[in-house]
Amino acid sequence: MLKYSRLLIVFAFLGLNTISYSQKVAVVDVQKVFDGYQKVKDARERLDKSKKIAMEELEIYRAELGKIVTALKDMEAKLKNPNIESSSLKLQYQGKVKEAKEKQDDMIAYDKRAKATIAQRQRNLLVEHLADIRNAVQKVAGAKGLDMVFNSSETQLGVFYAGDKYDVTEDVIVTLNALGAKKNWIFNKMDTRNYNKLSTN
Repeated sequence: MLKYSRLLIVFAFLGLNTISYSQKVAVVDVQKVFDGYQKVKDARERLDKSKKIAMEELEIYRAELGKIVTALKDMEAKLKNPNIESSSLKLQYQGKVKEAKEKQDDMIAYDKRAKATIAQRQRNLLVEHLADIRNAVQKVAGAKGLDMVFNSSETQLGVFYAGDKYDVTEDVIVTLNALGAKKNWIFNKMDTRNYNKLSTN
């Protein structure tokens, strides 16, 4: 599929050159640019530090929970000993079970919050810096007099920049709405005819 997409882009290049020799096209590996952008590197470094802190915090939760579980096992062994008075120990055991449950709930809640926060920061990283890259591509395209710039990265292929004269978005919207209006008119007319037939019958 990737090879097929690359062939389509090659054909697009050939088609553009065939239509007009005045059109200038280029390619940019957006993924490589993204990875090489210093602001992205700095942001990733901060994100990695946040991940490390989150992992360390989770390890603290696990260690504390482990101590509680060890204490519970010790209490369970004592409760099985008939020579030990168990009434007060049972109360301590119940309190320890509650403490273990609360600690586990806190750990799970922290893990969810940390993962959600990191995931959101990763999404923001992509959105914020992709806009910077797009602006840089537009500047380079303007400086070099390029009409189109294709994204050649492995993750995504397609047009990354095109001059305003190639943007037919508004034309497509107008045409789409016109087609939709035409279809509605036909359907309404058919409904009217069907209604008239039923009325005459």
